[in-house]
Amino acid sequence: MEEKEEYIVNITPEAESFYYKLLENLYSTHTEISASKKGDEILDLAHSLKYQPKSGRIEEQLKYLDKQHRFLVYNLTPRKTIKIIYFIDEAEKIVFVTDFFPCLMNPDSMMQFRGE
Repeated sequence: MEEKEEYIVNITPEAESFYYKLLENLYSTHTEISASKKGDEILDLAHSLKYQPKSGRIEEQLKYLDKQHRFLVYNLTPRKTIKIIYFIDEAEKIVFVTDFFPCLMNPDSMMQFRGE
């Protein structure tokens, strides 16, 4: 049986900060059980990149950075999603998760959520 290639998943300090802001919002808008479950599922999705780092689509809005950023989507509610933004260092076999980005129908309103 062929062994799957493994990558290291590295959540950057900035992404970790965005994740904690996301958790704060989840715990203030959901039940404790729901918020905990969704927080765990989001991290599990990020860590799934260990075996399938190219499963996400290319993030067109970040092409200017020349790192071929990709994203996975977690459906938080029917109107809200979380984009897990990342790029791959093929030489080192590391996936760098750089953001947990909340999205609505109107992305400008989410910038207010993140305090930007």
